[in-house]
Amino acid sequence: MKRADLIRALQAFTAPLSRRLRVLLQRSQVLLTKYNGKIRLLQVQVPGGQALSDVEHLEPFGFTSHPPQGAEAIVLAFGGNGSHSVGLLVGDRRYRLVIEEGEAAIYNQGGDFLKMGKDGTATLKTATKAVIDAPATEITGTLQVTGATTLQNTLSVAAAATLQTTLSVSATVTAGGSVSAPSAAFAGAMTAASASVGGVEFASHTHSYTDDGNAMTTGGAQ
Repeated sequence: MKRADLIRALQAFTAPLSRRLRVLLQRSQVLLTKYNGKIRLLQVQVPGGQALSDVEHLEPFGFTSHPPQGAEAIVLAFGGNGSHSVGLLVGDRRYRLVIEEGEAAIYNQGGDFLKMGKDGTATLKTATKAVIDAPATEITGTLQVTGATTLQNTLSVAAAATLQTTLSVSATVTAGGSVSAPSAAFAGAMTAASASVGGVEFASHTHSYTDDGNAMTTGGAQ
């Protein structure tokens, strides 16, 4: 058998398998996303214009995302004909972040993201606010706040606390270290090793006055 005849024979033999493989795994576009209980189902358009409905969106444990219309998905057809398909690796290049080597991030359609930088810095960016819903929140390092801070209950600081704008507390303040803020309002009691508000150190701040012609100096804040 001539070489050309052998190649044609092999192509004829593998053509059905090649077509089957192309149908088995296809790059598709998300048309619609819906739910059946907690199962996310996609309607996708595969190459050639065919639409597949109720394609289950499979995800790794501990991570979930609701892909927008126009996102891209890798669709795996177990039956080889689209009758039992699942969506894998759904992404959207329109909103993907550009990050550096070794970095990782999660993001959404609105541009909010949490990025773990290669320098060890974790950056959280949101358009409105970040909400922590937990019985307790622990911070083991230094806390620096550049915006106004409002607390509705007790503030307890084991070390130093530094705020660059207003501190407002409606209950007791207890600090094992120093408290420093440009301005502060306390509705309850305050206990701290030292406290500085508006550049005035409470523990060492004194006033001079005259009593019966004698120059006097007050003690520190009581």
